[in-house]
Amino acid sequence: MEKEKVISIFFQVAVIAFTLIVAFVTAIVYMRFKRNQDIRQKHSMEKEFAEQLKQSRIEVQEQTFGQIGKELHDNVGQLLSTSRMLLGLTERSLPHPPDTLITANTTLGEAINELRSLSRSMDKDWLEQFNFSENLHTEILRINAGNKVQASCHLQGMPNLASGEQIILFRIVQEAIQNALRHGNPTIISIKVEEEENGCCIMVEDNGSGFAMPHHKEGMGMNNMKQRTAILGGHITWRAAPGAGVAVFIHLPIKNAVT
Repeated sequence: MEKEKVISIFFQVAVIAFTLIVAFVTAIVYMRFKRNQDIRQKHSMEKEFAEQLKQSRIEVQEQTFGQIGKELHDNVGQLLSTSRMLLGLTERSLPHPPDTLITANTTLGEAINELRSLSRSMDKDWLEQFNFSENLHTEILRINAGNKVQASCHLQGMPNLASGEQIILFRIVQEAIQNALRHGNPTIISIKVEEEENGCCIMVEDNGSGFAMPHHKEGMGMNNMKQRTAILGGHITWRAAPGAGVAVFIHLPIKNAVT
């Protein structure tokens, strides 16, 4: 009888101990779960706050840029246009206008065009309606107007991008064109957009002086092009050789291409 009583007490103690252990483990698990939940909630709130702050900054920037763009277009643009008109009148009034006057008039016209492009780029509505193809054709016309370089474009598989992404792609192509004009002294620049098996490829090729790839140091322009291409989920490569021009290949994945 005494033995059974001892066994009963031992069993009760074991049950109580087991219950306490289970309760202790449950409490620890719950505390950790609660702590992780609080951390996730905190991170979520911080992320939401950061997004709200980012959105607020974007809205303020859009308002500021919109105002600056309007001022550039309405005031500075008008002053430059008036100045060009006066230069034109002076040029036509002289039987033999000096070359410096003709150059000044031409340069002022280019400055007005650049100012218009800048003011448009600060317009939110213009940004939302940005079209890669249209702006690329405009860029081609601008280059050909100089009568020094023959530029052309062939579009066979246009990227299917949102307006913001089209702006990024256009800036990449524009950077490639400017690098060619600035460093390569080419007479021909060709832009092609072609479909690939896994997406599309935008190629910018020139017949300029080129450079030696293994020994060429990447500058800020090339790094910017890489970063912008990565934003679009693609990658960019160069093919170049001294005296053989430069070819830039921008590869975008199938999610960003028309199939």
